[in-house]
Amino acid sequence: MEFPCLIVNLKNYLEGSGDRVKMFLDYALDLRDLGVGVYVAVSPLDLSRYLYGDYYRVVFSQVFDVVDYGSYTGHIPLKRLLDLGVKYSLLNHSEYKMPHNRLRDLVDAANSLGLETVVCVDSVSEFRSLIDLGVRPSAFAIEPPELIGSGRSVSKYKPETVVEAVGLGNSYGVPVLCGAGVSTRDDVDAAMRLGVRGVLVASAIVKADDPYVVMKSMAEVLALFT
Repeated sequence: MEFPCLIVNLKNYLEGSGDRVKMFLDYALDLRDLGVGVYVAVSPLDLSRYLYGDYYRVVFSQVFDVVDYGSYTGHIPLKRLLDLGVKYSLLNHSEYKMPHNRLRDLVDAANSLGLETVVCVDSVSEFRSLIDLGVRPSAFAIEPPELIGSGRSVSKYKPETVVEAVGLGNSYGVPVLCGAGVSTRDDVDAAMRLGVRGVLVASAIVKADDPYVVMKSMAEVLALFT
């Protein structure tokens, strides 16, 4: 992964599904010229449609939940993602929480097979628990669930949470991102000044009247911290 980074989570919003995914991927590729990592977390239903050309550079899976091929009806195997060409994945988003021991095993497998992960945590307490278990992804993302989709950014409404998370990440050499309510370039600036290495954004971009304008404004702020 490239830092600082902007990860746009399309979730399963209609505005970020099917044919609309290509638009966000094109925006991400264009904005990388600013010198920051711009990525798009795509629904597993759409992943295989867009892993061609340069898109592999910006595509995140939203999740995987088993390691190998096999009798896992409805699951998403890590090895399948790798065979498709996926290089990055989110894990443990507040909308898809996982038991911590299982999460450790998935991250360990991803590390050994060469897929980079961003593990979301809903609190510093969960972050510390995962660190104590030995979970070492490419980055952690702090996202208090009560602020997700609220328009109230964690960087402004819970700055002490971000600062504590950054300190813990620095102690173990793991970058920290933040999400939850990040909606404007000012939110991004506030987050970066607290020491994070990037942001996760969903509805503020995906549901915007002009998603490119919002993505560009945030990426421009990140570029000031390269």
